[in-house]
Amino acid sequence: MNLKKKEWNQSYKNKDNFIFYPHEEVIRFISKYIKKRIGLNKYINQEEFLSIPKVLDFGCGIGRHIKVIDEFNLDAYGFDLSEEAIQIAKKLLVEQKLSHIIKNIIVSDITKLPYENNSFDYMLSHGVLDSMPFSIAKKGLFELCRCIKKEGLIYMDLISTEDSSYSNNFEEEVTGRHETGTVQTYYDIKRINNLIDNKFTILELNLCKKNDILKKSTSARYHLVIKKI
Repeated sequence: MNLKKKEWNQSYKNKDNFIFYPHEEVIRFISKYIKKRIGLNKYINQEEFLSIPKVLDFGCGIGRHIKVIDEFNLDAYGFDLSEEAIQIAKKLLVEQKLSHIIKNIIVSDITKLPYENNSFDYMLSHGVLDSMPFSIAKKGLFELCRCIKKEGLIYMDLISTEDSSYSNNFEEEVTGRHETGTVQTYYDIKRINNLIDNKFTILELNLCKKNDILKKSTSARYHLVIKKI
């Protein structure tokens, strides 16, 4: 199984993935399905919780969404394949006086997670499952399925075959300066259904496109919310 661990470690050493601000769709997912912010320190739950929801950021990188999960007073967890990313994430959390989260972020292979069955209420990620071969993404999603509770929700996004960078190959090794040597996997609707198989039902499936008029290019990503059956 080619997880490209060496390449991801090098990518983080190159600071290719030093993203500090949360993705707006992650905030939207938390606000719509888990907890909505109504003031600087005031929140309302979107449903009744018997305990503080446990939320997993899979492929957490340097921890930008770990911090957000904690800001919403949720129980934040995360993992990443890259030791380099996790080391940086822990350092940044200490600098932001968020040391209490450090024990919950770990290095792990998405296809073999150390969590118990039904550990989490929610999961989220940005730009993760499409940054690995499809076979690994599918095994990884099944492993995530094991770790999330029944009817638990997952937000994720996937690059679309309608993106200008797609060249009729569903999987391509990245050769540019950014994330060199890693794998980019493209998705269409059929491939998305194959990915989730019969483990999940789709609650939301939105295709977001952004056209660069000057460069005459299009970025296109699917944004999904899925529920464990």
